[in-house]
Amino acid sequence: MNAKAEDEKTWQQTKSAITRTTILDAAVDCFFEVGYTKTTTEQIARRAGVSRGAMLHHFPNRFEMISATVAHLNQTRLEMFKNAEARVQAGAQYSRVEAGIDAYWEQLNTPAFIVFHELKVAARTDRELEKVLLPALAEFDKAWYKAVKQAFPDLALSEAFERTNYLTMYLLDGMAAARLVDGPKVPVAMMMGWLKRELRRSYQDVLGKVSRT
Repeated sequence: MNAKAEDEKTWQQTKSAITRTTILDAAVDCFFEVGYTKTTTEQIARRAGVSRGAMLHHFPNRFEMISATVAHLNQTRLEMFKNAEARVQAGAQYSRVEAGIDAYWEQLNTPAFIVFHELKVAARTDRELEKVLLPALAEFDKAWYKAVKQAFPDLALSEAFERTNYLTMYLLDGMAAARLVDGPKVPVAMMMGWLKRELRRSYQDVLGKVSRT
């Protein structure tokens, strides 16, 4: 294959990848705006600005579309977390606990988390979604734990790390989910303040003693 043909092949692959990502972003947007159960492939195609033929080329059936969207959403959330924590912790000798919690909380108040939460609820009665979501969640949990250890290398050395990771995740995820229904009734400031104090107490064995590098 000559150089021109190679360039054409590379361009076609790049174009295909861009189109695929555009469709998946459109799917997440539709899930957020009208809900998972009300979203159709036609709506996603319109949102993405692609033809039905292009949709079928990338995702021949609904199952493949849902599976790819779940994987895309999980990757999006992981990248958001990694990028936010990298900014917050840049240049720090010891992990900035409070700022790290604030960054995580901000992420939980985005469309990505809202869609993620809705999919988890919908999977209870949607067997097709459940079949996709359960293994994807298992992979996400592994990747998430690894990302947290990389974001807080000093805290990861603490004997309390695994416990506090679960505490933080379940408390903040739960509050974010509750806010979708209860709104301002959720005592965010009180619970965030308590969590930050509890984390500092739990990490006394490493915080301020073990460098991040």
